[in-house]
Amino acid sequence: MTLNTFLGENRHEIIARCRVKVAKRSAPLTAKAELDHGVPMFLDQLREELDHGPSKTNEIGKSAKMHGHDLLLQEFTISQVVHGYGDVCQSVTDLAVELGAPISTDDFRTMNRCLDDAIAGAVTEFARERDVARDGGTTDLLTLTDTAITAFEVLQSGNVGVGGSTGNVIYRSLKSIREIAGQQHSAVAPRKTESGKA
Repeated sequence: MTLNTFLGENRHEIIARCRVKVAKRSAPLTAKAELDHGVPMFLDQLREELDHGPSKTNEIGKSAKMHGHDLLLQEFTISQVVHGYGDVCQSVTDLAVELGAPISTDDFRTMNRCLDDAIAGAVTEFARERDVARDGGTTDLLTLTDTAITAFEVLQSGNVGVGGSTGNVIYRSLKSIREIAGQQHSAVAPRKTESGKA
C-alpha cells in the first residue's frame, strides 16, 4: 500500500487524531478552525505531491502562508502553528504502525519535505504578519528570535532535516538578527574626536 492510498483510506481518522492532539495542548477555542482549514488541505496537497511529484507552484508553501496568517489573526502562538503540522506527521506514523501499513522510504521523504515546506511557510508568514502588527525595531529582534527558536525546536523534533526549508528559516532569521544587532551597535558606538579619543 502506498502512503497516498493510506492517507486516502484513513483521512478522517488522521484528522480526528490531530484534533485530539490540539485539544490536549489547551489551544484557543478556535482550534477547530486550525484543523478544518490546515490539516485537511495539507493532506490533500501531500497526496497530490505523492501522485505527481513536487508542485511547480509550491502550493503547500502558499497555503501554509495563508494558514499562518489566519492563525495569527485567531491569536494562536507560533509554537501552536508548528505543532499543528507536527501532529500530522505523528498521527500518520502512529496510525501506520498500529495498522501495520509500512511507509516506503521515498513516501516518507516526500511527507517530511512537504511538512518542512509547510512549517517554514507558516512560520515565516506568521512572523512577518506579527512584525507588521507590532511595527517597531525592537520587536523585529523579538520576532526573529522567536522564529529561529521555534524553527530550531522543529529541527530538534526530528521531523524535518537541517538542510530543508525550516533550516533556511533559522539561517535567514539569524542573519537578520546579526544585521539588526550590527546596525544598533553602529548607532551607539562612541565616535572618535580629532584627537583620536572617544
